[in-house]
Amino acid sequence: MDSDTNSSQPEVISASEILAKIERGEPVEYDGVVVEGDLDISGLDLPTEHVERTEFEIKALGLTEEAKTIKTPISITTSEIRGAVNFRNAIFWESVNFKGTNFGGYANFNGAEFSGNAIFEWAEFDDDADFRKTQFNDDADFRKAQFNDDADFRKNQFSGYADFVEAKFRGNASFGGAESYGGASFMRTQFSGYAFFGEAKFNDYADFLEAKFSGNVYFVESQFSRRASFSGAQFSGDASFGRAEFDKELCLDNLKFDRLYITWSSIRDNLVYDGPAYLALIKNFKVIERFSDADDCYYQYRTESHSRKKWYAEEFNWSKLHDCIGSVSCGYGARVGPIILWALGSVLGFTLLYKLLPQSYGGIAESGPSTATMEALNNSTLLLTFSSGDGAVTPSWGECLYFSFRALTGGTPDRLHPVGLCKYAVMIEGFLGYLFLALFVVVLARKIIR
Repeated sequence: MDSDTNSSQPEVISASEILAKIERGEPVEYDGVVVEGDLDISGLDLPTEHVERTEFEIKALGLTEEAKTIKTPISITTSEIRGAVNFRNAIFWESVNFKGTNFGGYANFNGAEFSGNAIFEWAEFDDDADFRKTQFNDDADFRKAQFNDDADFRKNQFSGYADFVEAKFRGNASFGGAESYGGASFMRTQFSGYAFFGEAKFNDYADFLEAKFSGNVYFVESQFSRRASFSGAQFSGDASFGRAEFDKELCLDNLKFDRLYITWSSIRDNLVYDGPAYLALIKNFKVIERFSDADDCYYQYRTESHSRKKWYAEEFNWSKLHDCIGSVSCGYGARVGPIILWALGSVLGFTLLYKLLPQSYGGIAESGPSTATMEALNNSTLLLTFSSGDGAVTPSWGECLYFSFRALTGGTPDRLHPVGLCKYAVMIEGFLGYLFLALFVVVLARKIIR
């Protein structure tokens, strides 16, 4: 009975045994064991390699320019390390595999360099995980890893694929200033604390598909050189993208958020069209009081939506016609400028008409004082006749401009009135004037009321 119980227990390995193998340059291969003690290479006599360090790295991070090299592969899988792990300032020449291993103490890989694959898939970190200024020259696999305390990946470099798919960060997660060159995936990753990606550089694609951020998120001054996808992601706290740069496509479809601090100018040229995403952004810009961004976003949304409509499907698409009118007249209700331009264009156009219209078809007449004339028909009868004093004039360009402006605003200058076809032109110009005024008031009131 006791032998069966003992056989079911995992083998216990002393940390000193593993350290001795590392020091002798022997491969480290363990599976399903318990490691007792601290796995600390600081006291080992290992070959060193010179590494250029900045003053900040030396003073603030405690790194040295002589890094210890580990030339043999290390594989400790589905195991439990009960003490602290210290591989700070180490260079791993071969692959490292901690798949499914539980780190019970502080895990320090600060300033380390992984020349081969670094596998931490399904690994669990109960204490802080320090990967600051770590360099991954090949793929870094943290798929489904779980960080129960803070995880620090600041200033590290991923030369290969950075895989954090379905990882769980129970504490705070920091990737500030990190650089990724081979693609980074945080698909369905969970961030329970704050997530900091300030000044991070994604030189290949960045995938945050269906990621969940329970705390505040910071992508301030981050750079996305390739496609960035936040499709289906959920931001429960504030999400800040201030001065972030997006050089390629940005996907925000099905994105859920409360407040997204981002500027329209940083995403307008790269945002992949999705109607609900646009509408959510418009609402968000209003909430954070970026009303100009809300108008610009709305205008682009209507423009993109209009471009996807067809004139004919089963029947004529009146919606597309309405969009055309709304676009050219007032920028879908978001622009005052087009209304002013249309009004000025109308004034100038009718000025040209009034000036160049032949007098045989009408024109502008000048009203003078009426005169009365008495004529004798016979010795006992007199005829009294009146003359209006109206006379056609040839107005100057300035007079035509003045007449056109007054006609647009609903009146004509004193002692001048249209005759012939010019009467109909004045009627049309007056109608346009009321229309432009109504549009101007509606759009301006919309901007003022908010």
